[in-house]
Amino acid sequence: MRRTPRDEARQARTGVYRQHILEAAEGVFADRGFDAKVQEISQLAGLSMGTIYAIFPSKQELHRAILEARGQELLGLAREVAGRRLPPRDALRALIEVYVDYFLAHPAFLRMHLRSGTSWAMSPSPGTDEQIEKWQEIHELQSDVFRRGIAEGVFVKEEPGYLARLFTVMDQVLLSDWVAGEMKAGREELVRRLWQLVERAFCRQPAERSRRRAAGGRPHPD
Repeated sequence: MRRTPRDEARQARTGVYRQHILEAAEGVFADRGFDAKVQEISQLAGLSMGTIYAIFPSKQELHRAILEARGQELLGLAREVAGRRLPPRDALRALIEVYVDYFLAHPAFLRMHLRSGTSWAMSPSPGTDEQIEKWQEIHELQSDVFRRGIAEGVFVKEEPGYLARLFTVMDQVLLSDWVAGEMKAGREELVRRLWQLVERAFCRQPAERSRRRAAGGRPHPD
């Protein structure tokens, strides 16, 4: 059935309202957590509660819509880095940079996510199938970086998925500290701090690699 101009205008208006509501809700959830009331979101958005409920039938669906939209964006960043097929160290540095850039650009989402108390190293629980699938794919993309780095003797020999979770925890702790410090640190400082932590935790020292190559020509021990 062909849509009329009125139908198209209504759909466009709904899309604009939906995005506006999501942005307002993200700010309220960042300040109040899930205990926030839809009335508070309505006031910040400047829209009636009826309009909000017509698009999002419940607060749970509104909260979930934010997590799924932001999760899709984060997955897109991880896919973009993976698609470059950078050397493992460079790929890890690129992940640090895109994650820091993203959360600096979306501080309300960061605060909202931290308020939930969820460990980023664990699959979302409770979470929708879509949220869990996104987390699993991001985790696997990060694990692949470590898997390649271990094979090349660049990273310490450990289970790649375990290193990927540690990497995610470091990211969460760094950003939590940034929020606690009233978000004063700049982008370059955050990237530098996280990269230094990552280097110390995961990267083999150049001298160590040289000694191992000289000793047996193997990048790492069995």
